[in-house]
Amino acid sequence: MKRMAYLSSSRLAELRFQLSESDWLVLRDVEAMRLVSATDLQALQALRGELHVRSFRRQLQHLTERRVLERLDRVVGGRRAGSAGYVYVLGRAGQQLLSAESAQTQVRRTWTPRPAWLAHALAASHLYVVLRQHEAIGQLKVVTFETEPATWRQFSGGAGAQSWLKPDACIVTEQDGYRISRFVEVDCATESPATLRRKLDLYWQYFVSGQEQLSSGVFPSVLWLVPSERRRAVLRSVVGQQEDQAQALHDVRLYQDAAAVRTEEPP
Repeated sequence: MKRMAYLSSSRLAELRFQLSESDWLVLRDVEAMRLVSATDLQALQALRGELHVRSFRRQLQHLTERRVLERLDRVVGGRRAGSAGYVYVLGRAGQQLLSAESAQTQVRRTWTPRPAWLAHALAASHLYVVLRQHEAIGQLKVVTFETEPATWRQFSGGAGAQSWLKPDACIVTEQDGYRISRFVEVDCATESPATLRRKLDLYWQYFVSGQEQLSSGVFPSVLWLVPSERRRAVLRSVVGQQEDQAQALHDVRLYQDAAAVRTEEPP
Protein backbone atom coordinates (compact mmCIF):
# COMPACT_ATOMS: atom_id res chain seq x y z
CA MET A 1 0.00 0.00 0.00
CA LYS A 2 1.21 3.49 -0.80
CA ARG A 3 1.69 6.10 1.85
CA MET A 4 -0.85 8.89 1.90
CA ALA A 5 -0.35 12.58 2.48
CA TYR A 6 -0.66 13.68 6.08
CA LEU A 7 -2.91 16.32 7.56
CA SER A 8 -0.95 19.28 8.86
CA SER A 9 -0.13 19.31 12.57
CA SER A 10 -2.38 22.33 13.11
CA ARG A 11 -5.31 20.69 11.31
CA LEU A 12 -4.79 17.51 13.28
CA ALA A 13 -4.71 19.41 16.57
CA GLU A 14 -7.93 21.19 15.61
CA LEU A 15 -9.60 17.91 14.73
CA ARG A 16 -8.47 16.31 17.99
CA PHE A 17 -10.14 19.13 19.90
CA GLN A 18 -13.35 18.90 17.87
CA LEU A 19 -13.95 15.18 18.34
CA SER A 20 -16.42 14.32 21.10
CA GLU A 21 -15.94 11.57 23.67
CA SER A 22 -18.41 9.48 21.68
CA ASP A 23 -16.38 10.05 18.49
CA TRP A 24 -13.25 8.81 20.23
CA LEU A 25 -15.05 5.69 21.44
CA VAL A 26 -16.13 4.89 17.88
CA LEU A 27 -12.58 5.48 16.67
CA ARG A 28 -11.27 3.06 19.31
CA ASP A 29 -13.83 0.47 18.29
CA VAL A 30 -12.72 0.58 14.67
CA GLU A 31 -9.08 0.48 15.73
CA ALA A 32 -9.72 -2.68 17.76
CA MET A 33 -11.56 -4.50 14.97
CA ARG A 34 -9.68 -3.01 11.99
CA LEU A 35 -12.71 -3.50 9.76
CA VAL A 36 -16.30 -3.33 11.05
CA SER A 37 -19.88 -3.16 9.82
CA ALA A 38 -22.20 -0.28 10.67
CA THR A 39 -24.47 -2.78 12.39
CA ASP A 40 -21.72 -3.90 14.74
CA LEU A 41 -20.74 -0.30 15.50
CA GLN A 42 -24.37 0.39 16.40
CA ALA A 43 -24.41 -2.66 18.68
CA LEU A 44 -21.35 -1.38 20.54
CA GLN A 45 -22.86 2.09 20.81
CA ALA A 46 -26.03 0.59 22.30
CA LEU A 47 -23.96 -0.94 25.12
CA ARG A 48 -23.03 2.58 26.24
CA GLY A 49 -26.58 3.83 26.57
CA GLU A 50 -29.72 4.51 24.59
CA LEU A 51 -29.10 4.21 20.86
CA HIS A 52 -30.68 6.69 18.47
CA VAL A 53 -29.97 5.04 15.14
CA ARG A 54 -30.43 8.07 12.89
CA SER A 55 -28.30 10.25 15.13
CA PHE A 56 -25.59 7.62 15.26
CA ARG A 57 -25.57 7.21 11.49
CA ARG A 58 -25.17 10.98 11.18
CA GLN A 59 -22.22 10.70 13.54
CA LEU A 60 -20.63 8.05 11.31
CA GLN A 61 -21.26 10.25 8.29
CA HIS A 62 -19.63 13.17 10.09
CA LEU A 63 -16.56 11.07 10.99
CA THR A 64 -16.34 9.86 7.39
CA GLU A 65 -16.47 13.39 6.00
CA ARG A 66 -13.61 14.35 8.32
CA ARG A 67 -11.63 11.27 7.17
CA VAL A 68 -11.51 9.89 10.69
CA LEU A 69 -13.27 6.85 9.23
CA GLU A 70 -13.54 5.62 5.67
CA ARG A 71 -16.18 3.45 4.05
CA LEU A 72 -15.26 0.58 1.81
CA ASP A 73 -16.73 0.56 -1.67
CA ARG A 74 -18.40 -2.78 -1.02
CA VAL A 75 -21.39 -2.97 1.34
CA VAL A 76 -22.85 -5.91 3.25
CA GLY A 77 -26.27 -7.12 2.16
CA GLY A 78 -26.33 -5.32 -1.19
CA ARG A 79 -27.94 -2.00 -2.05
CA ARG A 80 -31.11 -2.77 -0.12
CA ALA A 81 -29.13 -2.73 3.12
CA GLY A 82 -28.67 1.02 2.82
CA SER A 83 -26.40 2.72 5.35
CA ALA A 84 -26.67 -0.33 7.65
CA GLY A 85 -24.58 -2.22 5.09
CA TYR A 86 -21.59 0.11 5.18
CA VAL A 87 -18.24 -1.28 6.26
CA TYR A 88 -15.84 1.08 8.03
CA VAL A 89 -12.07 1.21 8.46
CA LEU A 90 -9.79 3.89 9.87
CA GLY A 91 -9.48 6.88 7.58
CA ARG A 92 -6.37 8.98 7.03
CA ALA A 93 -7.12 11.39 9.87
CA GLY A 94 -8.11 8.55 12.22
CA GLN A 95 -4.84 6.76 11.57
CA GLN A 96 -2.88 9.95 12.23
CA LEU A 97 -4.72 10.66 15.46
CA LEU A 98 -3.95 7.18 16.74
CA SER A 99 -0.39 7.05 15.41
CA ALA A 100 0.42 10.24 17.33
CA GLU A 101 -0.21 8.26 20.52
CA SER A 102 1.83 5.22 19.51
CA ALA A 103 4.73 6.99 17.75
CA GLN A 104 3.90 5.20 14.49
CA THR A 105 4.19 7.28 11.35
CA GLN A 106 2.86 5.21 8.48
CA VAL A 107 -0.63 5.91 7.18
CA ARG A 108 -2.04 3.24 4.90
CA ARG A 109 -4.36 3.62 1.96
CA THR A 110 -7.60 1.67 2.33
CA TRP A 111 -8.65 -0.94 -0.18
CA THR A 112 -11.78 -2.99 -0.81
CA PRO A 113 -11.19 -6.74 -0.40
CA ARG A 114 -12.82 -9.60 -2.26
CA PRO A 115 -16.29 -10.62 -0.98
CA ALA A 116 -15.05 -13.89 0.58
CA TRP A 117 -12.20 -12.14 2.41
CA LEU A 118 -14.53 -9.40 3.58
CA ALA A 119 -17.06 -11.88 4.96
CA HIS A 120 -14.31 -13.69 6.82
CA ALA A 121 -12.86 -10.47 8.26
CA LEU A 122 -16.29 -9.25 9.40
CA ALA A 123 -16.98 -12.58 11.10
CA ALA A 124 -13.71 -12.21 13.01
CA SER A 125 -14.40 -8.62 14.02
CA HIS A 126 -17.92 -9.53 15.16
CA LEU A 127 -16.36 -11.62 17.91
CA TYR A 128 -15.26 -8.37 19.53
CA VAL A 129 -18.88 -7.23 19.66
CA VAL A 130 -20.02 -10.53 21.16
CA LEU A 131 -17.36 -10.35 23.85
CA ARG A 132 -18.24 -6.75 24.71
CA GLN A 133 -21.92 -7.71 24.98
CA HIS A 134 -21.08 -10.46 27.47
CA GLU A 135 -18.79 -8.08 29.32
CA ALA A 136 -21.69 -5.63 29.67
CA ILE A 137 -23.73 -8.21 31.59
CA GLY A 138 -20.81 -9.20 33.81
CA GLN A 139 -19.97 -12.60 32.33
CA LEU A 140 -16.37 -11.74 31.50
CA LYS A 141 -13.88 -8.92 31.12
CA VAL A 142 -12.13 -8.24 27.81
CA VAL A 143 -8.45 -7.65 28.58
CA THR A 144 -7.02 -7.83 25.06
CA PHE A 145 -8.46 -8.17 21.57
CA GLU A 146 -6.13 -8.15 18.57
CA THR A 147 -6.75 -8.80 14.88
CA GLU A 148 -4.42 -9.30 11.95
CA PRO A 149 -1.64 -8.37 11.40
CA ALA A 150 -0.96 -7.77 15.12
CA THR A 151 -1.75 -11.45 15.71
CA TRP A 152 0.93 -12.78 13.37
CA ARG A 153 3.81 -14.79 14.82
CA GLN A 154 7.05 -15.54 13.00
CA PHE A 155 9.06 -18.48 14.33
CA SER A 156 11.74 -20.98 13.41
CA GLY A 157 10.27 -24.30 12.38
CA GLY A 158 11.93 -27.51 11.32
CA ALA A 159 15.55 -27.23 10.14
CA GLY A 160 15.54 -23.55 11.12
CA ALA A 161 13.10 -22.54 8.38
CA GLN A 162 11.10 -19.39 9.13
CA SER A 163 7.35 -19.89 9.35
CA TRP A 164 4.37 -17.63 9.99
CA LEU A 165 1.35 -18.39 12.15
CA LYS A 166 -1.52 -16.02 11.33
CA PRO A 167 -4.51 -16.36 13.70
CA ASP A 168 -7.59 -14.32 12.85
CA ALA A 169 -7.63 -12.87 16.37
CA CYS A 170 -5.95 -13.13 19.74
CA ILE A 171 -8.07 -12.58 22.82
CA VAL A 172 -7.45 -12.44 26.55
CA THR A 173 -10.42 -12.47 28.90
CA GLU A 174 -10.89 -12.67 32.66
CA GLN A 175 -13.58 -14.90 34.11
CA ASP A 176 -14.13 -15.95 37.71
CA GLY A 177 -10.70 -14.66 38.65
CA TYR A 178 -8.91 -16.54 35.86
CA ARG A 179 -7.22 -15.00 32.83
CA ILE A 180 -7.80 -16.95 29.61
CA SER A 181 -5.69 -16.49 26.46
CA ARG A 182 -6.84 -17.77 23.10
CA PHE A 183 -5.93 -17.69 19.45
CA VAL A 184 -9.07 -17.52 17.30
CA GLU A 185 -9.67 -19.12 13.91
CA VAL A 186 -12.91 -18.14 12.19
CA ASP A 187 -13.81 -20.94 9.80
CA CYS A 188 -16.20 -20.19 6.93
CA ALA A 189 -16.40 -23.83 5.74
CA THR A 190 -14.37 -23.01 2.64
CA GLU A 191 -11.11 -24.82 3.40
CA SER A 192 -10.49 -28.50 2.70
CA PRO A 193 -9.56 -31.00 5.42
CA ALA A 194 -6.03 -31.05 3.99
CA THR A 195 -5.73 -27.28 4.42
CA LEU A 196 -7.11 -27.50 7.94
CA ARG A 197 -4.59 -30.23 8.73
CA ARG A 198 -1.71 -28.05 7.59
CA LYS A 199 -2.95 -25.23 9.79
CA LEU A 200 -3.21 -27.55 12.79
CA ASP A 201 0.31 -28.81 12.10
CA LEU A 202 1.52 -25.19 12.06
CA TYR A 203 0.01 -24.55 15.49
CA TRP A 204 1.75 -27.63 16.82
CA GLN A 205 5.07 -26.52 15.36
CA TYR A 206 4.64 -23.12 16.97
CA PHE A 207 3.80 -24.74 20.30
CA VAL A 208 6.89 -26.95 20.13
CA SER A 209 9.08 -23.94 19.32
CA GLY A 210 8.33 -22.57 22.80
CA GLN A 211 8.45 -19.00 21.51
CA GLU A 212 4.99 -17.98 22.73
CA GLN A 213 5.53 -19.54 26.15
CA LEU A 214 8.82 -17.71 26.50
CA SER A 215 7.39 -14.31 25.55
CA SER A 216 4.04 -14.45 27.35
CA GLY A 217 4.40 -17.29 29.86
CA VAL A 218 1.52 -19.30 28.39
CA PHE A 219 0.46 -20.88 25.11
CA PRO A 220 -3.10 -19.81 24.25
CA SER A 221 -5.60 -22.49 23.37
CA VAL A 222 -7.02 -22.27 19.86
CA LEU A 223 -10.71 -21.40 19.56
CA TRP A 224 -12.18 -22.50 16.22
CA LEU A 225 -15.52 -20.92 15.34
CA VAL A 226 -17.56 -22.79 12.73
CA PRO A 227 -20.95 -22.09 11.09
CA SER A 228 -22.69 -25.46 11.55
CA GLU A 229 -22.67 -28.75 13.42
CA ARG A 230 -21.73 -30.47 10.17
CA ARG A 231 -18.64 -28.30 9.80
CA ARG A 232 -17.84 -28.78 13.48
CA ALA A 233 -17.81 -32.55 12.92
CA VAL A 234 -15.42 -32.13 9.98
CA LEU A 235 -13.01 -30.00 11.98
CA ARG A 236 -13.16 -32.17 15.07
CA SER A 237 -12.38 -35.18 12.89
CA VAL A 238 -9.26 -33.43 11.59
CA VAL A 239 -8.28 -32.44 15.14
CA GLY A 240 -8.76 -36.06 16.20
CA GLN A 241 -6.02 -37.12 13.79
CA GLN A 242 -3.44 -35.07 15.71
CA GLU A 243 -1.31 -36.33 18.58
CA ASP A 244 -3.08 -36.29 21.95
CA GLN A 245 -1.13 -33.28 23.21
CA ALA A 246 -1.79 -31.41 19.98
CA GLN A 247 -5.52 -32.19 20.16
CA ALA A 248 -5.68 -30.58 23.60
CA LEU A 249 -4.75 -27.20 22.09
CA HIS A 250 -7.97 -26.93 20.08
CA ASP A 251 -11.55 -26.05 21.02
CA VAL A 252 -14.14 -26.20 18.22
CA ARG A 253 -17.39 -24.28 18.75
CA LEU A 254 -20.28 -22.84 16.76
CA TYR A 255 -20.35 -19.13 15.97
CA GLN A 256 -23.16 -18.58 18.49
CA ASP A 257 -20.99 -20.08 21.23
CA ALA A 258 -18.16 -17.63 20.54
CA ALA A 259 -18.31 -16.15 24.04
CA ALA A 260 -18.00 -19.53 25.73
CA VAL A 261 -14.34 -18.90 26.49
CA ARG A 262 -14.51 -20.29 29.98
CA THR A 263 -11.98 -21.82 32.28
CA GLU A 264 -13.10 -25.41 31.83
CA GLU A 265 -11.33 -27.76 29.48
CA PRO A 266 -12.62 -27.82 25.90
CA PRO A 267 -15.38 -30.43 25.30
